Amino acid sequence: MTSLSAMCARTPAQARHNRRVLIASIIYAVTLIPVVYAMRHGLVAQPWTTIIALLPAIPVVGFFASYARYLSEEDDEYIRMLVVKQILAATTVAMTCAVVWGFLTDLGGAPPIATYWVAVVWVAAQGAHAFVSWLRAR
Repeated sequence: MTSLSAMCARTPAQARHNRRVLIASIIYAVTLIPVVYAMRHGLVAQPWTTIIALLPAIPVVGFFASYARYLSEEDDEYIRMLVVKQILAATTVAMTCAVVWGFLTDLGGAPPIATYWVAVVWVAAQGAHAFVSWLRAR
């Protein structure tokens, strides 16, 4: 039986990367909901709040680490180049948003936002660039 991650992949390295990202995403979803609930309702006391607050961050770090591992595993130079372009585009968008919002917050009176939104913007920009690349290749 073929897994979903293998069906969406063009290379074995992509299938492994997709599997790692899927597992990290599931772990993230499973940890985020109870952690947010516990923190919002004061069910966790110091010093455990710091440790508990880090739990949803671990799979997100794994998500980004999977990209580094994927790039070292990918044998197809063309596909690796496409993914590097996606990563560069996503990094440019995320860092631009972070810098602009940082200045707006510090100097323009905009409300601060949680820094984890930089990762959300990065993932969205990477996906958008991948989609545009796919459209161009059609």
